[in-house]
Amino acid sequence: MKVPYEAMVDKKRPSRQGYDRRIAAARRSLLQWHRCNGRHDLPWRILQSPYAVLVSEFMLQQTTVTTVIPRFHEWMSRFPTVDALAAAREQDVLSAWEGLGYYSRARRLHAAARTIVDKHRGDVPEAESDLLALPGVGVYTAAAIRAFAHDHSAVVLDSNIIRVLARWSDLRQPIDTAEGRKALALLAGDFFPRSGCRDTASALMDLGAMVCKAGVPSCNACPLQKTCLADDPSKIPSKAPRPVTTKRIEHRGWFLKKGLLYMEQSDGPLWPGLWILPKLGNTRPGGRALVTITYPITRYRVTMRVFPAHGKIPQGLRGFSLKEVAGLPVPSPHRRAIAAASLTGHSDT
Repeated sequence: MKVPYEAMVDKKRPSRQGYDRRIAAARRSLLQWHRCNGRHDLPWRILQSPYAVLVSEFMLQQTTVTTVIPRFHEWMSRFPTVDALAAAREQDVLSAWEGLGYYSRARRLHAAARTIVDKHRGDVPEAESDLLALPGVGVYTAAAIRAFAHDHSAVVLDSNIIRVLARWSDLRQPIDTAEGRKALALLAGDFFPRSGCRDTASALMDLGAMVCKAGVPSCNACPLQKTCLADDPSKIPSKAPRPVTTKRIEHRGWFLKKGLLYMEQSDGPLWPGLWILPKLGNTRPGGRALVTITYPITRYRVTMRVFPAHGKIPQGLRGFSLKEVAGLPVPSPHRRAIAAASLTGHSDT
């Protein structure tokens, strides 16, 4: 049977017994370090409720812990239980999500809450098959919920844990290739214990966030230093070359008439259901733009230019006072553009 350490360079490959002893020693050092240095004050860890874990895992997808913490507190005040979230209107859910980006996550979390209420009596399920059947829950999220919410056996592989394990094992394969993913899965399957996965996953995650950081890690402060095989951890993990980022320009209209800002509700595929400034087409309008905002999304680098719009209001737009706009679900780039354009004082009365 192929084992993860076969992916290591020959001079560092131990016997199976030696490999197992190395894992046991690494786990002991890791957990001892975590008891004294871990991020035990993270709100979802303090609560340790399955619903809190579910919310945090959706929020933490592609969003930093620092950004999530205050939004998590606000969310839990507004939707303290699965039942409360399931009963909420979609527009309220989207408004509460504002600032976290990728609004499809909010919709899927909302749908997952409704499924939990309808099919599981409001209890976040424990079985992997039941979790994977929830909207927006993939393999990683299911494993995270099983480990953090229920302390079941599960292999949790987020970016921090992947980085720690890849360096610890001196993994040379790019982690975003089939070969690299297979090696990581085998390695993690050996490193994670059969019980107590919550502590192991939390410790690995915190070590990656606090010590074994991206770029140059703080190896002298690392509890895994004695068992780590990496000669140059700053170069691990590696990834396959990324696709080229495509630049895109879009022109938006600033229809501010008699104190009302006219907006359109996006019908997708980007930001469906959210309120945005109306598109003016690909031809550059005359005059100077009120605001220029640049933002990344997927593989694009978008430059959005907002121009003062005159004449008749196009069909399909709806007018809101700026105070009302503040309460609408609006994607962050458009929110920034509105804030900047409103400072110009430009309106067509």
